[in-house]
Amino acid sequence: MAKIPVHIITGFLGSGKTTFLREILQNQKDSNIALVVNELGEIGLDNILIDSEFIEEKTVVISSGCMCCHKREDLSEKFKELLNRYEQNGQKLDRILIETTGLASPAPILFTFLSDAFLSNHFEVANIITCIDSLNGLSQIQNNEEALSQIIHSDCIVFTKVDLNADIESLGHYIHSLHYGIKLIRKELFSFENLLEIKHEVSDTNQTTTTPHKDSIHSLCLYFEEVIDWSAFSIWLSMLLHRYGSQILRIKGLVDIGEEYLIHINGVGHLVHPPTHIKDLKKEKRSKLVFIAKNLELNLIEESLKRFLALAPSNF
Repeated sequence: MAKIPVHIITGFLGSGKTTFLREILQNQKDSNIALVVNELGEIGLDNILIDSEFIEEKTVVISSGCMCCHKREDLSEKFKELLNRYEQNGQKLDRILIETTGLASPAPILFTFLSDAFLSNHFEVANIITCIDSLNGLSQIQNNEEALSQIIHSDCIVFTKVDLNADIESLGHYIHSLHYGIKLIRKELFSFENLLEIKHEVSDTNQTTTTPHKDSIHSLCLYFEEVIDWSAFSIWLSMLLHRYGSQILRIKGLVDIGEEYLIHINGVGHLVHPPTHIKDLKKEKRSKLVFIAKNLELNLIEESLKRFLALAPSNF
């Protein structure tokens, strides 16, 4: 029996993996494609955002850990779960897409597919696609081993956020100096057909060649049951990023401001992208925030936010 192809979508924190997936899957709702989303923190947000475009029953989440580290057993279990789900419904699973965390190295994941008896018998890695932030990509590659590893093990680079920096020629040259000849595609030119055509080049997947994530990187996940005052939150976030933006690798979240929609926030370092409104999330009427930072006491962020929100005019 032919093995089921697996596509690994990776990229450093804030590189636009979720947006990229939403776009290439938007016309695939009726296909037998499943999605596995790996979240670094205990709060799953990317799967919620993708489900608004895709189908919830086709999505499973591996949370509270990076699958290139201690969650590799979960990877096998989730794939068994997916196969069983499709078989019980009398359907044939055609392919699986994995969205990794922004700190994941593809090498240990590849090693898992080769060394795990169940995975190696039923699945094969079709390709590894790495999203690169056109605005912040160069500094991320130069300052983070994880971003470098993603490029080295990738089969194709997708440039995201080109609208913020259209001059990607020097970034492309730098990437080719690290991985000569790798295919480079702008996100707006990447199609679902590209995903099927790009072939994985077998490389050394010995997991001993990879370096664990540094102890200096931590994540903070916050829930808020009550409605958040948007003006107060915006002021607090601006002050936080002005002071600590160089240490905050990633911030993302869904904020409930008491309207019929949730506000989706998405930021990298000092930069926060314009918030968007997400309407089709009735079951998710509470705020969820995820912070990933380097050399920063995240418990102080939580305390600061709660104190600031308590001063909001709506609380008087």
